This record gives sequence, structure tokens and C-alpha cells, in this order.
Amino acid sequence: MDVDRKLAEEGADWIAEMVSEDLGGFIPAELIDLVMELEVKLRSEHSDAEMDHQAMAERLLPLIEAEGVPTQTGGVSNHLLVEILHWEDEFLAMAGHPRTIRAS
Repeated sequence: MDVDRKLAEEGADWIAEMVSEDLGGFIPAELIDLVMELEVKLRSEHSDAEMDHQAMAERLLPLIEAEGVPTQTGGVSNHLLVEILHWEDEFLAMAGHPRTIRAS
């Protein structure tokens, strides 16, 4: 994602709020920050700026788990990560930084 840190922080807060409302639970902005950081790294490592959300979620999950985030039942899941990525798309489009993602 090619946005400055302040916009990324604003995005993390907004995405956390939207996902929390959408799924009916609490999603911390710190999780969104982590997803956004790791996502940039993965897109670069795999030379795939248009990686679809499902493939990204599958690659993110073990990295998030390695950071100590719970991924067992009731924790972060592929489904949650895909939702976060979709809301990130919405935020980036509204912020004037739309991205192209392959359909999964």
C-alpha cells in the first residue's frame, strides 16, 4: 500500500470499526496495522501486487500466528482476514489510492 503513516493509521482505525460492526465483535486497530504491514511484505516477496484476498489470507495467517495473535477457534481466521482485506479495499478507494486485486 502506497500511503503515508498517518493515513494508514486512520485506515486501520476505520477498517477495525467497519469489520467490528460487520461481524458483530471487537477487532482492534492493532490487528489491522499488523495485517497491512505484513500484506505489503508478502506482495513484495511474491512479486504479486494483485494477489487475491484468499491467497493473501492463507499467507497472512501463519505470519500473524507467529506474531502471537490467537488463530484457534474464536481467534483470527482466513474468513476474518478476507473481510479485513475487503474493507481495506474500500478505505483505499475512498482515500484516492484504489488497488487492483485479482478475483479469487
